[in-house]
Amino acid sequence: MQNTKLYSLTLIALGAAIIAVLSPLAIPIGIVPVTLQTLAVGLVATVLKARETFFAILLYLLLGFIGIPVFTGGTSGIAVLFGPTGGFLLAFLVMGTLISWGLHQIKYKTIPAFIINIVGHLLMLVIGTLWLKFFTQVDWSLALKLGFTPFVFVEIIKAILVTIFGLALIRALSHTNKYFTN
Repeated sequence: MQNTKLYSLTLIALGAAIIAVLSPLAIPIGIVPVTLQTLAVGLVATVLKARETFFAILLYLLLGFIGIPVFTGGTSGIAVLFGPTGGFLLAFLVMGTLISWGLHQIKYKTIPAFIINIVGHLLMLVIGTLWLKFFTQVDWSLALKLGFTPFVFVEIIKAILVTIFGLALIRALSHTNKYFTN
């Protein structure tokens, strides 16, 4: 039992580290940049189980909250987490947990996995855009223009990439460790 807990904690830390390493990479295109955060969250969610995914994302958010520069562009702190784009960060918890749980339910079948990843990525955009709209008090059309529309295609591509690489990784790891088998 101790080994299982230690393994779970190790996976949580590794998941948070993967997200933290890829998050600073960004292309600024406005108030909401294009980042590799969602790719990292999707990959972690595809490979880890829902519980570990949730806690890996939570750990990542806590690291940024306490001042470790793990958010986009190497930023951190409460102002980022609860600022205009904070809804996207907090939505990672929903996105990741939903993807991970859904993939486990469908036993990692390829076509449903694509759909689950795409839905998870789009849900993150919806939550983040809602936060952005209410935080900045802009009208709906501007909120969609700033936080949703420019990212739909990019997020769908990321979801497809995450599904392809994540499922390949799951299949490879399932031969070496029972954690990665259904």
